[in-house]
Amino acid sequence: MSEFKYNLPQEKIAKFPPKERGTTKLLVLDRKSEAISHKNYSDIVEYIKQGDVIVLNETKVEKRRTFFQTEKGRTLEVLFLNHTEDGNWDCLIKGGKYVTDGDILRDGEIEIQVVGRKDNGFLVRPLNMEAEDIFEKVGHTPIPPYMKREDNPDDYIRYNTVFARLEGSVAAPTASLNLTSEILAQIQKKGAKTAKIELEVGWGTFAPVREENIEDHKIHSEKISVGKNTVKLVNDARKNGKDIWAFGTTVARTLESVSDDNGFIHEFKGNTDLYIYPGYKWKCVDHLITNFHMPDSSLMLLVSSFAGKELIKKAYREALNMDYKFLSYGDSMLVI
Repeated sequence: MSEFKYNLPQEKIAKFPPKERGTTKLLVLDRKSEAISHKNYSDIVEYIKQGDVIVLNETKVEKRRTFFQTEKGRTLEVLFLNHTEDGNWDCLIKGGKYVTDGDILRDGEIEIQVVGRKDNGFLVRPLNMEAEDIFEKVGHTPIPPYMKREDNPDDYIRYNTVFARLEGSVAAPTASLNLTSEILAQIQKKGAKTAKIELEVGWGTFAPVREENIEDHKIHSEKISVGKNTVKLVNDARKNGKDIWAFGTTVARTLESVSDDNGFIHEFKGNTDLYIYPGYKWKCVDHLITNFHMPDSSLMLLVSSFAGKELIKKAYREALNMDYKFLSYGDSMLVI
């Protein structure tokens, strides 16, 4: 893992979104020539050809970050992750050492109960209000902790894509945050098709790879869904020799999870624990749009697998030198 790490100064991390979507920088990395060029995010349209398919993750980030008090009045942060079949929720509780099984936590009249532990988190059951109503009433947008600030009302809009529709994520598919309706219309005008998938982005996307041997890392599992329409669009493009564009690592992970060795995909609804790191044989994705990732993340391994470790290092060095902004609200990279 030490071979993939780099030094990321705090001042290079975007703590707020750009004033307008689509105005960020775009580093274009050509895998064949190894050339790097500097563009604007809206220039993505230039590279997409007639008949190509761009694939987007239409998941939506909910206000799942909440604050509850213990019986003794201590305030704890409760982040709701996944809904379980028995009506409970997988949660992360900051200050979890202060709770035990059976404890009831309150925010005014709202009550939730800690019913057990699970992995590194807790199982929590809402008692007198549906979880979705809790999010709506007292929830906060779970912006990543590296932003080192509290969320504001604007984050709920800007930490979601313009096409976000399916609620269920605690983190955004960030490569698409700068897509605008105008850019999407320009892509359509070029004769490219748009396909949608769903991957519910979990907190595991921020989990660092702590093992030095990357093969020892246990990758997080995420829910994905690929429907009939997307399968037809992607497979027809494949048959006609057109390219598949993955807007984000979540899209790339989803497409590769449902692809056969020839790059044709199938319908699927369930979980994926596909772990992509250098040595992985890519099947479906031809081009990747992605943001600049944390030094110790599994996403660094994924992009290094797609473009090559040394080429990604070169691109990241260039981005740092050219004052690109990194992480969720930052600038983007197009790997062609």
